[in-house]
Amino acid sequence: MEAANAAKANEAREAYDRNSGVRYSANCPGIVELTFVNKKLYIALTGAIVNISVTGCLLSNQTTPWSTIDLGKAGDSAFDLIDEDCHIYIPWANIHRQGKVRRVGAYIIGVQFARPITEDLARRIASLEPSSVLHFKPRNARRYNRILPLGHK
Repeated sequence: MEAANAAKANEAREAYDRNSGVRYSANCPGIVELTFVNKKLYIALTGAIVNISVTGCLLSNQTTPWSTIDLGKAGDSAFDLIDEDCHIYIPWANIHRQGKVRRVGAYIIGVQFARPITEDLARRIASLEPSSVLHFKPRNARRYNRILPLGHK
């Protein structure tokens, strides 16, 4: 069963070509909601979208819970602990997208959108820059960057 799941995950990763399409540099806030494989816990991570394309984006977060844990010694990787399905929200553009997690690192998460966005929208999101007018502060900051039971979602 595990071998079949691993083969399926490898096929999905190979099907998602990060180099397809133009990737635009970006610096705007984003939120990615991840569910853990046990389906009992989730985490909503706030961060900055580093780059974006019509097929996906790369979100950077300095406060991931696994950034301070050496998962290599435990025999697990962060990618093995997180369910593939996710939800991404780009508040300044008011974009909600379902997606698939394709990369997980100590400080980054690569997401492939379930439905591609338009080229114009990708360029518009890439042009959003932080300024004194645009600040992203969640209403309930305690809900973010913490592992919580799925019932709190």
